[in-house]
Amino acid sequence: MRFGMFGGQGIKVGRILGIPIRLDLSFFFVFALVVFLIATQIMPDAMDGLGGAERWLYGLVGGAVYFLSLLVHELAHSLMARRYGMEVSSITLFFFGGVSLIREDSQRPGQEFWIAVVGPLASLVLGAGFTFVALFALSDGTALRNIVFVLGVLNCILAAFNMLPGFPLDGGRVMRSLVWRLTGSRHRATRASARLGQLLGAAMIVYGIGGLLTEIAFFDMGFNSLWLALIGFLLMTQAAQGVKAAELERDLASLRVGELMLEPPVARTAEADLLVRVLAPSRAQLDQQDVFIVAEGGIAVGIASAVQILLLDEERYQSDRLRDIMLAADQVQPLQPDSGADEALQRLQKERTFVLPVVERGRLLGVVGLEQILKALGQGPPPRLDPSAGA
Repeated sequence: MRFGMFGGQGIKVGRILGIPIRLDLSFFFVFALVVFLIATQIMPDAMDGLGGAERWLYGLVGGAVYFLSLLVHELAHSLMARRYGMEVSSITLFFFGGVSLIREDSQRPGQEFWIAVVGPLASLVLGAGFTFVALFALSDGTALRNIVFVLGVLNCILAAFNMLPGFPLDGGRVMRSLVWRLTGSRHRATRASARLGQLLGAAMIVYGIGGLLTEIAFFDMGFNSLWLALIGFLLMTQAAQGVKAAELERDLASLRVGELMLEPPVARTAEADLLVRVLAPSRAQLDQQDVFIVAEGGIAVGIASAVQILLLDEERYQSDRLRDIMLAADQVQPLQPDSGADEALQRLQKERTFVLPVVERGRLLGVVGLEQILKALGQGPPPRLDPSAGA
């Protein structure tokens, strides 16, 4: 699952295969809830003569294994994304599951399909494995068999839920890939799957609230209905963001880089060995639109932006030269003037830079950055950076 609102946040607890693993604060609440449910409802007192301490121990182990299963689900997404050359910034476990923060969107329907479907497949394999072990390898009527069987069922439920055809669930992304393949339009595919996600979320809210009212009327309060309504609310909220993203994607695709770029002399030339503090004696007077073509012996070797200078701490501001902060020309593939703004935005995110050169037939025409894209969309420039914040 890839719910954007939780991506990249939380407490870092380690790395797996180079991917940072984080725990959102909401994770600790739901972990405690899962442990409580296993200890008090799944492991009855009579089973194998378990005492209170043993039941809570099984609860802790079961909760830990379940969330390791969630981690396997997200790792499957992340490793498939890596296979397609995408950068994975982190995996975060949170209130409703997990999220893989992938820094760029799929470029082809096939990529979208496999990145989305591999997570539920991993959960299904885990579910089948746990269930097989419980039914055929463990003695009947034991606490261990009971908890392993429950873990199998939970993983199968996780796989089935994530395959529901509503964005941003994995099933919604699978649907987006199929519509994208049929129509050739990622915008239309995103919009269609996000609308389904909104409908699915609304249905879950209605069903959950109805169940909750019924439980209240019959004095039989439980967590299931409330949980369903909360998941529906989150799904509907994220799906609404998906609709907005589809509209933004459409607007970006209609804009050409050549219409947005800054042309010389706005993009000034400066020598690579020039100290940053000499180039910009007063950072407070820098215009965030300023871009510098970094040259060496009259040949352009890279680009640097005012934003990079504003983000330097005081020590680096005093000591660094332009070559230390520039994006080298051989590290970036330039844009063409007829490239779409959507491509420019994805490239800015992927390459973690503030500006990209625009080149035609080997001649530098200008540069384009996030500020120009935002202005073209009518969203205004990003907030002014305070150079003192980096000191």
